[in-house]
Amino acid sequence: MGAPKQRALLAVLLINANRVVSADQLMAELWGERPPPSAAGLLAGYVWRLRNGLGDPGGRMLSTRAPGYRLVLPAGATDVDEYERLVTAGRKSLAEGDLPAAVAMLSEGLGMWRGTPMADVAMVPSVLAESARLEEARLAVVEARIEAEIGLGGHEALLPELKLMVSQFPLRERLHAQLMVALYRSGQQAEALGAYRDLRGLLVEELGVEPSKPLRELQGRILRDDPLLETPRRATAALRPAVPRTLPPDVPAFIGRERELAWITARLANGEQRCAVHGMAGTGKTALAVHAAHRMTGSFPDGQVYLGLGATAAHGPTSPVDAVGRLLAALGVPAADIPPEEERAGALLRTVLADRRVIIVLDDVAGSAQIRHLLPTAPGCAVILTSRPASTAVDVAGLLRLGRLPETAATALIRRYAGAARVDAELAATVRLAGLCDHLPLALRAAATRLARRPEWTVGEFASRLADPGRRLEQLTCDGLSVHAALRAGVRLLRHSADPLPARVLGRLGVLDLPVVSTAVLAAALDIPVASAESAAERLVDAGLVETLRMDRYRVPGLVRLFALGEYATADEERAATHRVLGYYEGAVREQLSRVAANRGAGLAWYREECSTLRALAARAPGTELPGLVSRLSSALSAASTGR
Repeated sequence: MGAPKQRALLAVLLINANRVVSADQLMAELWGERPPPSAAGLLAGYVWRLRNGLGDPGGRMLSTRAPGYRLVLPAGATDVDEYERLVTAGRKSLAEGDLPAAVAMLSEGLGMWRGTPMADVAMVPSVLAESARLEEARLAVVEARIEAEIGLGGHEALLPELKLMVSQFPLRERLHAQLMVALYRSGQQAEALGAYRDLRGLLVEELGVEPSKPLRELQGRILRDDPLLETPRRATAALRPAVPRTLPPDVPAFIGRERELAWITARLANGEQRCAVHGMAGTGKTALAVHAAHRMTGSFPDGQVYLGLGATAAHGPTSPVDAVGRLLAALGVPAADIPPEEERAGALLRTVLADRRVIIVLDDVAGSAQIRHLLPTAPGCAVILTSRPASTAVDVAGLLRLGRLPETAATALIRRYAGAARVDAELAATVRLAGLCDHLPLALRAAATRLARRPEWTVGEFASRLADPGRRLEQLTCDGLSVHAALRAGVRLLRHSADPLPARVLGRLGVLDLPVVSTAVLAAALDIPVASAESAAERLVDAGLVETLRMDRYRVPGLVRLFALGEYATADEERAATHRVLGYYEGAVREQLSRVAANRGAGLAWYREECSTLRALAARAPGTELPGLVSRLSSALSAASTGR
């Protein structure tokens, strides 16, 4: 239904399904209080086209009934029907005290929501009224679901959602009452009373009224530690197993990944079970996954579990059997009950997660074999994976690649951690500092945290210190944040292979100190076949140390080059590799010079792609032929473009 009025007509008829809507009302809906003289004829045309679009040319579904039209639909034909059926059943279960059933029904109903109702329809009066009705009803259903979950003992898991809801709807007393109970049952009596004070202050200031009597009575019960406010422990234990909450603390300030966060939360809210975040070391994969899981705690009241699977200094990546055992332990299964066999442990995990709503963060996944028994199949569970290479355990629609932050987001992150006044006073130095951190969130947070701990330093002074290549990695370590440690974790992934070539290639990348390299250059630097260089470079991509730009070109961050130079390079290797690469480029430039006249376009494209590399090498090797050859090629291309 492409035409706006056609869509609006269908919406109005759906809202009034199985009821006659007069032609006068429809014309008022579509054209307002003063419809044109031709409105009746236009309406008849819209109805005719709508019938054809619905496959109902005979008018059985969309019938003409004086004084207008009626859209005939069977019960349950619309998503609103199904939603209201689930809500009615959920409210009935809540009234009868069947809290698990109430949570299940109400959550299933709320899970049907996909943004604003009828968002793609013009806001004619009926649509506006129905949309407002549904939105208000949805809020009441959320409150009913929260009431049921509090009754089941899920008060702590609900706190983030309740605090968000109270901030969005500050005058809804039922939400405030639920927040007060959840805080009190979580051992936060002072915070519960503070929530009451905040609401009272707002009501008195905005409306000139006191909180309602039930809310005032709740405040009194909290003040006197009414034992009836405590969680009914026996009932809770019978109805629900222990709720694991093993997520790491959320990041203090989350900046620059708002679109990625919205993508993850929307995917999980829409019922998808798997998301996978991949990218280089230091891009903030773990922080994003953990932050997203914290945001979704209200949708997964039976637990939020974090499991780190990466290699350590002493051991390789977590084995599959150890991984499933650790996850079972996190979910409260006694160690004596965890089978030692991987298959049996996986079957037990699926049983434990059945009929539960748990979100799991699997961090630093080494490969799909490691997690084959960790991926939940229960419809109420979800998992967020992080890995350096893209995970094959998730279809392409569920993959999210993280890269560096844009400059504005990078400077905003420093500003948030180091202080607005310092950054605003030295904005140019802050931009320089962000560049020295490669715009990587891990490096930016480490640098900004160091600045925050040293208020006597200026941003410019610290940027100058970072500009010293010999000190940069050392300075980007603070309060558990370490760029060097993140890069070394990537090296540990390389060491679990018997092939030493990727580590040799990494060393040459430090020696060459080029931001972009091709497989041909790597092959020349190590005097190996191009195919071998490509295979080794791809291993570095999987280890999160370099980025692929296209099939034969790679971007090497400055921090990785410094790390590789300090860890792997020797003076002899540096001289030999540089000599071979200079020889490669001298030959490549000569070849382009010989072809300029015949094919200037190809030569210009090659020169533009290699220009920064050529200039960097020429500046580092003034006594070689390369500077003169580069100058000749540039002049030849310019002359060819002007026809001289």
